[in-house]
Amino acid sequence: MRKLLRTIPVLLLALGVLIAGIGGVGAQDQLVFSMVSHGGVGNPFWIVVIKGMEDACALLSADCAWLSDPVDNVDDMAGYWDDALARNNDGIGTTVPNPEVIRDGVNRAAEAGIPVIVFNTADPNAGTPDALPTLFYIGANEFLGGRSNARAVLGAAADAGVDITRGVCPIQEVGHSGLEARCAGVRSVFEEAGIPLDGLTINNDVTASAGILGDYFSANDDANAAFMLGPNPSSSLHLYIQEAGVMAGELFATTHDTSAEIYEMIQGGYLVQAIDQQPYLQGFETIMWLYLNSQFELAPGGDILTGPGVIDNSNVAAIIELTAAGYR
Repeated sequence: MRKLLRTIPVLLLALGVLIAGIGGVGAQDQLVFSMVSHGGVGNPFWIVVIKGMEDACALLSADCAWLSDPVDNVDDMAGYWDDALARNNDGIGTTVPNPEVIRDGVNRAAEAGIPVIVFNTADPNAGTPDALPTLFYIGANEFLGGRSNARAVLGAAADAGVDITRGVCPIQEVGHSGLEARCAGVRSVFEEAGIPLDGLTINNDVTASAGILGDYFSANDDANAAFMLGPNPSSSLHLYIQEAGVMAGELFATTHDTSAEIYEMIQGGYLVQAIDQQPYLQGFETIMWLYLNSQFELAPGGDILTGPGVIDNSNVAAIIELTAAGYR
């Protein structure tokens, strides 16, 4: 693992030398990029995305800004888009949990000739006449991530000689297109297997959501599968498990994204797996492609998928080391 951690900075340095060699860095005024997001530094997931952005911006000697509320707020993205446009950007990255909230800002960027790349949360209208005028998407396929989690739960239960009788997919931000896609992926597998899946509205308050989960499981004692959608919901599940005295193997659960507590739950047998969308790549590659497109009109042949990847007992120890280094 130490060898791998040494390799990453070398690769970043090599990429920096390549970019300098093709004349983009240091040959013009400082480049300006912004990334507008529905989440920020108050959520451990976004800290890794921001590190990816910062590392790319350091290689380019670019002026970069992360614009978001500290934790999660979709509605305020319109204001952050105003802030981004005031910076005279060479390119802008944006999440699209709700395209209507940011449509005006993205349209104004397109009119000004500013390239826009979607990262982390795809435009749900992509490929339709209602799609935002953006270049492409960098991030995970959330629907496939949901399917992976559902299949993993069914497989783990079968290995344990247990039938999954009912599942629940709690959503902490109702209407968030990425979260809805994760649950849709789970639902597609459960429908194929003829197993009911309930929706449940929670929020990012860990304690309050633990109480909601407790009420749900009390009212649905046949439910033995749970599909959490992020670090804070996973913490809520962990709190519920501790308070209710649920033993490992009694509830088959999965989640998305990473945190120290998620790793602990995997190692303790409380989570079958977590879907990793490699947030570092989302920040790093968004800036690099904004640079390549704004300066040389280069673009990939389609979306760039950074996930789904799987974290389970087979690789969680290695992921813990990479998380300590800020890359996962």
